[in-house]
This record gives sequence, structure tokens and C-alpha cells, in this order.
Amino acid sequence: MTLPGIFFFVVGPSGAGKDTLIDGARACLANSDRYVFATRTITRAGDAPGEAHIGVTEAEFAARDAAGAFLVTWQAHGLHYGLDASLRDVLAQGRHVVANGSRAILPKLIGRVQRLIIVEVSAPVEVLAARIAGRGRETPEQIAARLARTVTAYPAGVPLVRVSNDSTSDVGIARFTAALQACAQPPKSRELADAKRAGVSLDEASWGQLLDDLMYDRYAPDEGEALLQLLIEHIDDDEIVALTRARTRLMPRIDWGRPMVVDKHSMGGVPGSRITLIVVPLVVAYGLCMPKTSSRAITSAAGTADAMEAAARVDLDATEVRAAVEQAGGCIVWNGRLNHSRVDDVTNAMVRPLRLDTRRWSVASILSKKFCAGATHVVVDLPWGPQAKMADEAQARTLGALFERVGAALGMTVQAFATDGREPIGRGIGPALELRDVLQVLNNEAEAPKDLRAKALTFAARILSWHPALGGDLVKAHAIAEQLLASGEARRAFEKIVDAQGRKDFAVPAASFVDIIAQTDGVVTSIDGWEVSGIARDAGAPSDMGAGVDLLCTTGQSVRAGDVLLRVHGNDPQRLAAAAVRAQAQSGIVLQ
Repeated sequence: MTLPGIFFFVVGPSGAGKDTLIDGARACLANSDRYVFATRTITRAGDAPGEAHIGVTEAEFAARDAAGAFLVTWQAHGLHYGLDASLRDVLAQGRHVVANGSRAILPKLIGRVQRLIIVEVSAPVEVLAARIAGRGRETPEQIAARLARTVTAYPAGVPLVRVSNDSTSDVGIARFTAALQACAQPPKSRELADAKRAGVSLDEASWGQLLDDLMYDRYAPDEGEALLQLLIEHIDDDEIVALTRARTRLMPRIDWGRPMVVDKHSMGGVPGSRITLIVVPLVVAYGLCMPKTSSRAITSAAGTADAMEAAARVDLDATEVRAAVEQAGGCIVWNGRLNHSRVDDVTNAMVRPLRLDTRRWSVASILSKKFCAGATHVVVDLPWGPQAKMADEAQARTLGALFERVGAALGMTVQAFATDGREPIGRGIGPALELRDVLQVLNNEAEAPKDLRAKALTFAARILSWHPALGGDLVKAHAIAEQLLASGEARRAFEKIVDAQGRKDFAVPAASFVDIIAQTDGVVTSIDGWEVSGIARDAGAPSDMGAGVDLLCTTGQSVRAGDVLLRVHGNDPQRLAAAAVRAQAQSGIVLQ
């Protein structure tokens, strides 16, 4: 099987010198048939100054586009640009394509080429300004405006290589060419894979090489899947430490300028357990720094970032996050623009179809990202139960010990706790419903879910106990957490975080709903959280923030025929009706 070639998409601001570096690399690699430098089709005369291109009229471009002649097209500076569809054949032959383009169209390329790598050419602002001024086309004011433009964020999960062009042309060309060749080299880790098969425990450098080859898709898909399965199924504790250390080398560590930066992670598996939106305000209200990055839902009805997005912006970049933390003491933001890992994208795409047990492997992913996010102290929630990632408390405790060992190896304080995940926490499942539960707790309302409040206070107390003034006294820390909640300090801290991130109108549960009622008398003996979560997703959560399920019963509760067990909310009538049909057939609530 021929491994497809890499599509190198070269981007960078005006003045970065992309054309110079591309032309230079073309000359350096002229004797290699492995690299093809794409010629763009542009709606301007073919003999116009600048890059070599295919010049066409607006009508000719539109006709070619309609006929499917382009791999991708875009507009800039009043012109149409296109890259020829024949480049797909070049890539299928295993040859690499280098193309100059606009970062705004990167999302279009995902899925159109199998191996996409972004090459960002950059230079200091003063160098960019001098180069643009040297062209003599713009005034100083226009140059300043150009350099101040906000740029589009890169798509999460696409490999990114940065090339600095801050020196002479020869130096820049050498760096650029070396970057292309480094990405395109065959995997160096095959011998390491053989050693692993022979039972050798791999060190940090070996894991670094394996990750590099996996990240840049240097293995054919089947070979990569087999290698990853071997690594995941036969990794010992020492290798988890080595793997974690290797992963911390993939991104710089954020320095918050604080002696203590706290964080929290949950292995998930418990629908509705949105304690982070309560814990973070409690912690920052006491003066600790807690920049919390969280994920969106993958298979559930809402992730922490989805629930927070029902109140505020969560797609902040690094500069915005730092400003928010300086203003509010903490944040609750989506991790996709901050510490998202290409390693996870590659490995998840391989292991999910294989249904591998990745719990131990995930320790390296989680703690390396916490380390690079600047955390010094981390508490880990390990729910166990039939639908959780750990089947029982013993499994959770074993994984917790590994978390603590790896954290210590990184110089971090990590405490992991096994928690009962046999039932949903709170009542709402879905972004707006979960936000409602959180606000009820923060507002000290009588109807606030008691289990959500209790778990949030427990984890907040564990974090607060690290404060030097408390010296590990959990009882005192719990009392302080309760006082911060009762006094309204936690609610005020939440509002401050919302304002710092970018306040939105708080989402509310959809006004349209369907009640699912008990057909017989009985006692609720169990609630299948994932079945209920599936109903919420069918109703439209999390994309429809108001959609979801409101649990109106608890385990151990006696109910009578006709009592409402759960309420399904949704703004889309068809999706709501489909979710209601599913809930009526199987609500996930067992009565005896």
C-alpha cells in the first residue's frame, strides 16, 4: 500500500516571505521527484508581476470551478484563487505537494487530502513592516492596519510546523526546506516497535520518536493501527511516565507567574455532573488561580465547555485566556484552542474503531496537558460504575495511584479520588439544563440538586486545602467552601468569570417538552445515565443548548402510575418527537 503524499499548505502574514522560501525550496529540491510545487490559478493576467501562475478571466475561473477542476478555491484581495484537482493524483502516488494559500480555507482542505500539514512562515512584526514598506505600495498607516488584523485560528488537530524567516533569504530557505524534508522522512521508530514486541521497556527518547512518527502520519494506516495497539496494550508504569514526559515536550509550558496553579480533571462517564462550573468559582473566590480548560461533548449530551458556553464564550485563544485569568482569577474554556493535542487526534482516530482500553494511556495525555497548561496541583475525579470508564472502585483506585505516581514524576501534586458514578449527578442533562442546576447551587436555592452541591463542595475543599493558610486541613477547607457558597462569593466569582470570558445571554431550557410518565406503581431502583444522555442527544443536545432531559425522579423514590419520570426538552419539533418516542420505549429508569 502506497502511503499518500503530504499536502504542505504554506501560510503566513504579508511580508513573511512565503514566495521567496517556496521558490528557494523548489530550486533546492529540483533533483527530487518526491516534491511537487503547486501552481495557482488566479483571475489576473498570466504575465502579471509576482508569482508564476495560470491567469484566467472571472468567467473562465467560474466555468472551471463548476466543472470540478479545482481541489480548493478561495477569494482574497478581489481575486479568485484555485489549486488544481489533479493534485489529488499526485498525492495518491505518494508524492508531496507544496502549496501557497490562505489559512482561512484550511477547514475546506480537511477531508479533501489525507495528510495535511500546515507550514506557517513567520517573522517579527518589525521585520514584516520593513518588508511591506520596501514594496512601496502602502502607507505606514495601511501597513500598521494590515499587521493588526485578527487572523483565523488553525483547525484543531492539523499538524503545524513553524518556520521563522527572520534572517537572510538563504537561511530562511534552508529552514523551510529542512522542515519539509523532516516531515516527509520515513518513520525512524520501526526498530523501536520491534524492540517493544520483544518486551523492551521504552525510554522517553524512544517515546518521543514514536510520537513524532505517529503525529506526522509516517506509517501507513494499517501499520500505524497495529503499532498503536501494541503500545497501548503493553505499556508498563515506567513507560507511562516516559510517555508523559515525551508529550510535555510537544508544547511550551504556560507560566502564570503564581507559585500555585490548581486544576481539576474528571474521567467522565456521569451525565449531568457539572461540578466544574461550581468548583472554579469557589476556588478563585478564595484567591487561588484556576485556569480550567475543558472538552466539548463527544458521545455525551454536554461537556463542561458546552455547559459553560450556555453562559459565556469558551473559544478563547491563549492571549484572551491570560487576560481573563488576570481579570477573574480563573476561567472555564474550551481546550481546542489551547492545549489540544495532535497526538490525541491521531491516536483516537485509530483506537476508537479498535475499542482498545485506553485508560492507562490517557493518564499520559491528561497530565502532560495539565503540566503544559501550567498547573502545579491537580485533583482527579475517577467515577466508577456500570456506565463509567471504571467498572468498580478497585479499578478507579488503581488508576488513581498511577495518576499520582506520574504527577509526582513531573513535579506536580496530584490527588486522585474514586467516586460513585452509578447514577447521574444533578437533574439536568444538556447545556442549558446543566447550567440551570449550577446556578441553583450557586444561588443557594432550596430546589438545587443536593448531590451536585455536595460533590462540588467536596472537590472544592480538596483543592482549597492545598492553600498554605489551610495546611491540608480538609475539614476547615470544606467549611470555607460552604461559607463562600452561602455568602454569595462563589456566585459573584462566577459572574466575574463570565464577564472576563465574554458574557452571553444565559441559555434556558427549551419551552417545548414532552413528559415521560410511569406506567405502573413502583420504586426507582436504577437510572441508566447513558440511556438518558442518549435521549438528550436525540432531542438535539448539545448543539441545541436548550435541548436535553430533566430527571424528575431519583433512585429509591416511590412513584405512582402517571407520575412524571423525566421531561424531554427540545426546540426542533421533529427531534423532540423522536427523542420522546425513544424515551417512551426505553427511558433508562427501572421501576420495581
